[in-house]
Amino acid sequence: MNSPTLFAVPTEHVAPAPALAPGECRVWWADPADEPVENLVGALSATELKRAATYRREQDRRRFLTACWLLRAAAAEQLGVSPAAVPVVRRCPDCDKPHGRPYILGDAGLHASISHSGSRVAVALTTAGPVGVDVEEVPDAPVSELVRCALTRSEKIALAMLPEREQHAAFARMWTRKEAVLKATGHGLRIPPDQVEVSDPWDEPELLSWPLDVAPETLRMSDVHPGAGYAAVVAVITEDTPIFVTEYTAADLRGSTSAAALPVAA
Repeated sequence: MNSPTLFAVPTEHVAPAPALAPGECRVWWADPADEPVENLVGALSATELKRAATYRREQDRRRFLTACWLLRAAAAEQLGVSPAAVPVVRRCPDCDKPHGRPYILGDAGLHASISHSGSRVAVALTTAGPVGVDVEEVPDAPVSELVRCALTRSEKIALAMLPEREQHAAFARMWTRKEAVLKATGHGLRIPPDQVEVSDPWDEPELLSWPLDVAPETLRMSDVHPGAGYAAVVAVITEDTPIFVTEYTAADLRGSTSAAALPVAA
């Protein structure tokens, strides 16, 4: 399957323009440790705060709160409203409960995706089409069980070709590609990841095979840059070309009190 890649434009790190450019996919990064909780909760809805309270581990709760805030703050900049006024809804297609893929209501045509792992929170915004972003901390434990249930036969062979010390990072690259695709299509893990085949971890991200009759032929993918010890990918379903990715941190949001300064690729 031919899935052209996104073109990530290398630029100096500058503050983002207020409005998304045609064909732009903007990825925002935050570290939950840099975001004071009192700065986050005032922008969130009662539903988001209620869900946050269900997390037992403090680090999980902070990641969720940070992700909700980052989405609202980034979308608010596009909509010209306060973060609290951004019309975000989540509705699971399986259980109809308020979780899962976020949707931003209204006529602006914003598509959004959220991911978080370890000390990284990512939000992707674009008007080009449905988007999926995924970030994963490179596992330090053996990945054999994950490989067994997540990779196709060809992917397992490709992974086994690498020295053992490189396999953890390579698995994370393949896994994030699958997750980004499944988020962009809206299927999530309702499609088993071992039925979705992606390019080898040393190649540019590309969707190679898809288990359903109708494939996302216009899907484009790009690696993004969460910093050392992580892998991340963004995928967009769009007929627009060219598509380009820009990356910023929470500190770039106007009005942000955050001092977050994660590395962004130059």
